[in-house]
Amino acid sequence: MYIFDCTPIIGYEDYNKFISSVKESFKNKKAKLFDDYNINDISSTSSQSHYFEFRTKYRALRQDVIRTVIKKFRHLLPKECLIYEFGSLTKFTDRIESDTDLTICYDSPKKELFECVEEIINYSITYVFEQSIDHIHGKFQHYPMMHEFDSLTESDNLYILNFDKASIEFKCGPETLSENLMNIKNVRDYNSLIKGYEEKYIYNCNIDCLYSIQILENSTNHNFLRDLAELERDNNIFANYSYSPEQYTFGQRLEISYIKKAFKTTIVQLYIMISYLRKKIKWLESYSMTIEDVFNSEVLMSFFGEAYITRLRTSFITMLFYWDKIELLLKKNNILLSTRCHKIFSKHQLNDMLFHEYHLENMMDDILLAINTLNDVVTEGWSSINQKL
Repeated sequence: MYIFDCTPIIGYEDYNKFISSVKESFKNKKAKLFDDYNINDISSTSSQSHYFEFRTKYRALRQDVIRTVIKKFRHLLPKECLIYEFGSLTKFTDRIESDTDLTICYDSPKKELFECVEEIINYSITYVFEQSIDHIHGKFQHYPMMHEFDSLTESDNLYILNFDKASIEFKCGPETLSENLMNIKNVRDYNSLIKGYEEKYIYNCNIDCLYSIQILENSTNHNFLRDLAELERDNNIFANYSYSPEQYTFGQRLEISYIKKAFKTTIVQLYIMISYLRKKIKWLESYSMTIEDVFNSEVLMSFFGEAYITRLRTSFITMLFYWDKIELLLKKNNILLSTRCHKIFSKHQLNDMLFHEYHLENMMDDILLAINTLNDVVTEGWSSINQKL
C-alpha cells in the first residue's frame, strides 16, 4: 500500500470538480471527433488523409488534457523545472490508446510534497483517458535502478490519494508495480537524467526512446536538447546494431502479447531505420523528430525515392489504422493489448469479435497483412541503405 497525502495540494471537492470537468470536456470532444470521422465505421476512415487528419486532431485533444492537468498543479512543484514528453505522442506514431510518457526533472531537493503532486498529475491524466496508472511513464522509471521494490507482490498493489474529506484508491496493471513505484519514488535531478540517456549510448540500447522530445517547460539553466545532441554527436549507438527482417504469422491460437509485440516491434524497427540515417545523411536539422518529418523530408525522398516514401507512409498509416481497431475492440471487452497480457484466443474468436464490431470478415488476416507489409517496406529501406552507404 502506498499513500500520498494530497491535503496540502487541493481539497477533495475542488479536485473532484476539476477532474470531472476535464474528463467531461475531453469525453464530449472525443465523441464529436469520433462522430465527425466515423471512427467506428471501418470503411469511412481507411483513407490515408482522412485518418492522418483524425489522428492529428485527436492528439491535440490529448495534449490539451496533459497541459491542463500540469498547469493546475505546476505551482506546487519547484520553481525551476524541466517538463517534457517523449514516446509515441511525440513521435507521432501514437494510437488512440497510446500511453503517456512524461518526465518532470528538477535539481531542488526532493520532497514528499513533490511526489504527491506528481502522483496526482499522473493519476489525473490516466483517469481522464480511462487508463490505469501504469499507462504513464517517465525517464526516471528505469534509471537509476532502485531495487527496494523488487520483491513486491500483488498484495502490495494499492495506491491511495488522501484528501481532506475522502480518498481515492487505485491499482496499476499486472507486473508493473515495481517500475511504477520507481517512476514516482526515484530521483529527479538533471545529472541523473542525462546519465540515463548516456547509459543508452554506452549499452547501445533503446534507440527508439531517444530522438522525439517535446519540451513543455524548461525554466532551468540546462540546455536539454543541446546536451542530447552532444551525446548523439559523440557516440555511435548503432555500433553493434544489425537489422533482422521480421515476418509474423497468426496461428489458430494467439496470445494477446504476441499481437502487441508484432505491432510494437514493427514501429520500433521503422523508427530505428530512420534514426540510423540522422548522422549518415543528416536529413534533419533539429534534434527532435516525428514520423511526419520523415514523410516530408526532401533529403529522405531523394535518398529513397518518392515511390518508396509513399509506400512507407501508406503501410505505416494502414498498420496504425488496424492497430487502433483491434486495441479499441479489446479494451471494450476489458482486455488490454499489452505485452503483459497472456490471455489466449483462437483466431476464429478474434475474427468473430472483430466482425461483430466492424462487420468485416477475416480481419485478423488484414491485420497480419498490414504488419508484414510495413515490415517488408522497412526491410526494403535497409536494403537501400546497405547498397548506398
